[in-house]
Amino acid sequence: MGCLPYLGSTWTRVRWTTLPARPFRAAGCARGRTGGPIPPHRGPLAAPPASSFAPRPPTSRGRADASLRSRSIPPRRPMSAKRFSGKRAGSCRKCLSRLPAAAGAMSEGRPLRLLALHGYRQSGPRFRQRTGALRKALRGRAELVPVSAPHTVLGGGEDGDQEDPPRGWWFSGPGTFEAAEAAAEPAGLEESLSAVAAALAEHGPFDGLLGFSQGAALAAMVCALRARGDPRFPVRFAILVAGFASRAPAHGHFYREPITLPTLHVVGDTDAVIAASLSKELAQCFVEPLVLSHPGGHFIPAAAPQRKVYLDFLDRFCPGQGQAEPLEAGAV
Repeated sequence: MGCLPYLGSTWTRVRWTTLPARPFRAAGCARGRTGGPIPPHRGPLAAPPASSFAPRPPTSRGRADASLRSRSIPPRRPMSAKRFSGKRAGSCRKCLSRLPAAAGAMSEGRPLRLLALHGYRQSGPRFRQRTGALRKALRGRAELVPVSAPHTVLGGGEDGDQEDPPRGWWFSGPGTFEAAEAAAEPAGLEESLSAVAAALAEHGPFDGLLGFSQGAALAAMVCALRARGDPRFPVRFAILVAGFASRAPAHGHFYREPITLPTLHVVGDTDAVIAASLSKELAQCFVEPLVLSHPGGHFIPAAAPQRKVYLDFLDRFCPGQGQAEPLEAGAV
C-alpha cells in the first residue's frame, strides 16, 4: 500500500516496505538471538536436575568453616588516639616541656608575682629585656613585673633612646650617683618609695620584690619599712642581686634594727660595679639571710645552679603553704 506525501510541488508515489523483525531472546521465548533452539537446561523455564539438590559430603574446608562460624568473635576494640592520629595527645616532648616542673604555686592557679626594680641608668622596659634568661628560668613559678624609677638621669641612655631614657631611684649628688659615696644630701628617695607603693597598689597583688643594683638597695629599704609594719608595702620576701646599703647618713635609719623579712642575696665574686663586700654587708642587716655567690660580675645569673637556688627559695612562699618555711641561713 502506498501514499502520496507532498515533496516540493509534485506528488510522488512511495512504496512502504515492512522489514522482518530481528529475532531476540526474551523471557519464555524458545528461540534465541540467532533463531536456534535454546537448550532445555539453559532456559529460564527449565527445571534443574534433581541431582543438584543432593547433599554433598562435608570436606575438610567445610568443617573448618563451620568451626570458625561456631566460635564467638570478640567485639572489636575502639581505635585509640595513638592509632587514630599517630601521636597520643599530650605525649610529645614539646607538650611535656610546657608542663610546670613542680606543683608549687601552680596548684593554686597562679605563679608568684614579683615587682622588679631595675638598676641605676636603666628603666622598666630595659630591665625586662636584660632579664630574659631569668624569666625563662622562673617560668611557671614566678612572674616578674618591672617598674620604672620616677627620676630621669641626664646625659641620655646607652643607645640614645629618648622615648625610654635611663632612670634612677635617688641621687647622691646633683644628677649623679655613686654607691660607695656617703652623700650628705641625697635626693629623690621619697618619690621613689611613693612610686613603689603606687605600683604595688595599682598592679598588685604582689608576693615579693626583685631588685638589682640600686634597685636592690631600694628593695632592702622597702623590706625594712615592711618589717616595721608599713601598710604601703605588702610584700613577704625579696631577692636582692648586687645590692648594697646606702652610706648616706640620712638613710641610716633603715638599718638600725635587724630586718626580719626573708631575703636571698645574690653576690658576684668578680663584680666591678658593686663589690662583693658591699653586697655581703647588706646581707648582714637581715635576720638569717640566704646568700648565693656566683663567679660572675654585675649581672643576674640564671644558670642551672642558680636556678635551683631561686626555685627552692620561691617554693617557701607558694600560695597555700602558709608562712615561709625556715631555711638554714648562710652561703650556698
